Amino acid sequence: MRLTPMLAALVAASLAAPAFAEGFSARGGIANVDPKSNNGTIAGARASIDDNTKLLLGASYHFDNGLELAVDFPGSKFSHTVTLEGLGQVVSLKHQPVTVGVNWHFLGSDAGFSPYAGIGYNWTSVSSVRGINALAGAPVDVKNSDGLAAALGADFRLGDSAYLRGEARYIDFDSKVTLGGADIGTANVDPWMLSLSVGFRF
Repeated sequence: MRLTPMLAALVAASLAAPAFAEGFSARGGIANVDPKSNNGTIAGARASIDDNTKLLLGASYHFDNGLELAVDFPGSKFSHTVTLEGLGQVVSLKHQPVTVGVNWHFLGSDAGFSPYAGIGYNWTSVSSVRGINALAGAPVDVKNSDGLAAALGADFRLGDSAYLRGEARYIDFDSKVTLGGADIGTANVDPWMLSLSVGFRF
């Protein structure tokens, strides 16, 4: 039958196609952290926080059943400015979110196109907090934060071991703000982190 050579060719091609085995991967790319539009009330005024883009790094262990254990962290700290309605920009700060989570690849992690959903724990350390303009020199502080993170993304195979990853991640990020040790409100950052990276499995 004419189908026999065709089937044999398809089987041979599938056996010859490179496959991602269970194991580790490392990746690097860029990520934009974009806080939600309403960032809470601080000192009686409505707050807003700008976005920032930095290098993003990550590492994973992939299982044959489509599960992936992943850790992602910025290569350098994100920088943001806090603006209060009626006062303008009053606080500058840096933060470093580290997320550890589990991703599930619906079609298996070996697929050429591999969409996934993930959930994890995020720890965000806040540093270099300082008052500027109207609050220049003021003893203002923004506390560290932790919470859940959820992600949707997809991997696109680029060859035997390389892949391109695009991801949208929501981070539960709320930080208390103090002035001279007194609580003056909570910064409800709750950003989306949009990232694009290239990874290699080994």
